[in-house]
Amino acid sequence: MASAPTPVVCFDKERLLREFAAAVSDYHRVQSAQVAAVKKGEDFPFELELAKAAQRRENAKYAIIAHQEQHGC
Repeated sequence: MASAPTPVVCFDKERLLREFAAAVSDYHRVQSAQVAAVKKGEDFPFELELAKAAQRRENAKYAIIAHQEQHGC
């Protein structure tokens, strides 16, 4: 009886996924701080930090897409 093939683990893809998850988490952390500040009447004190976090999230997303296109995994 033949055994099932062993799945191939791509360490680069795993790293990229962890980086994306961290970037999304950071974005949500900053967004929550922004919402809390607005509720306190503090205007939009985290706007620049939020924009930077959004850019990190997008960069991480496109790194995954580029990896998938290059390596097929």
